[in-house]
Order: sequence, then structure tokens, then C-alpha cells
Amino acid sequence: MFEFENNYLLLWVDTTIRLMYSDWLRPVTSEEYREGNELLLSQLHERNIENWIADSSKLGDISQDDEQWTLQEFVPALARTKLLKLARVGGEDTGSHAKFEQFAKRAEPIYIGNIQVRQFVTYKEAADWVGEIPV
Repeated sequence: MFEFENNYLLLWVDTTIRLMYSDWLRPVTSEEYREGNELLLSQLHERNIENWIADSSKLGDISQDDEQWTLQEFVPALARTKLLKLARVGGEDTGSHAKFEQFAKRAEPIYIGNIQVRQFVTYKEAADWVGEIPV
């Protein structure tokens, strides 16, 4: 088990089940956003993570520059990991859900590859989906 926490990001990894959980604890600056995502990416690579539950419900909106960085740098790097499922927890904010859906559609055809991406209102819903055993 690996755990990390600073004033804006909580992260834990269970290598026995290849699961990573991350929680943005508050809205972040551009520097914090990129630094946090670099840490998440390094954990995905180093620990061969296959499933990731990412709680973004407290993250807030990111800038257009950070959105571009995510599409051009982060998502292609994400596609080069062993990740199979990414479950985003967005909370009750329907605007956040819609914005993420648009973002995922822009990223999918070019970058995401075989990673299944879904978003959920609660952690339980995300965990249930990640834990599904294919028939």
C-alpha cells in the first residue's frame, strides 16, 4: 500500500488489486494541477495500476491552458500505462459532468485507446463499476 497527501491531493494505491484512488481536496492552481497529475501518472506507471478511481468533485474548473495540456501531454501518457478503467467521481455538479463528457469525447478517438472511462456521482458507484467481473 502506498499513500500520499499534501494540501490539495490525496492518493492511495493498493498494488495487490492494482487500484489507485485519488481525491483532489480543493480547487488548485495551474502549477498544482500539473504537478498533481504528474504524480498520479508516475504512480500509474511505477505500480502497474489497472483501475483508477479519481474523485474530482472538489477540483473545480481548470483553465483552458490546463485543459490543452491535459489533452496534449497527460492523456497520451495515460494511454501508455496499463490502465484499463478510469472511474471519475464528479459529485452532484451536472455542469462538471457535462464538461467532462465533452472533454472525454475530444480525447477518446486520438488518445485514450483501450481505457474505459466512466463518470459517477458517488465513490460507491465508481467502485462497483471498477469491481465488476467481466462475464
